[in-house]
Amino acid sequence: MSYYLLEPEVAGELGEDTVMDTSVHPPAVTRLQYVIQDWLGDEILESTPCFVVTEHLAGLIEAAGLSGYRLADAEVVLGEDAEELAEGPIDLPKWQWLQLTGTAGADDFGASANGSLVVSERALGVLRQGTLDNCDVEAL
Repeated sequence: MSYYLLEPEVAGELGEDTVMDTSVHPPAVTRLQYVIQDWLGDEILESTPCFVVTEHLAGLIEAAGLSGYRLADAEVVLGEDAEELAEGPIDLPKWQWLQLTGTAGADDFGASANGSLVVSERALGVLRQGTLDNCDVEAL
């Protein structure tokens, strides 16, 4: 099976309500707040070391029976300047935290040594059912 390195859209940053242990690498996050500043519309977003997916994309991932991930609650909010940057109101969907539990190159979802997202060909097919216009994809 083929595997791919994904670099999702970075539409914001970890918020001040994120709880993170930086004494390990990659940092271990136990509570996630993602603050969207400049969202271009992709359904998977990154702010190292975390990934969030829309509820729509989370449903597709779960329905496909993929391995190597867990979905958890995340607080995703608009930053102070988000609507100004978007030049209008933003209809923010609901989001889920995509936690990587698998092994890169073996499971459908996994993390590389530096915490980057690695997905199987099967997982990439599911993710492409959502919007990934600003996600870089590189074959491994």
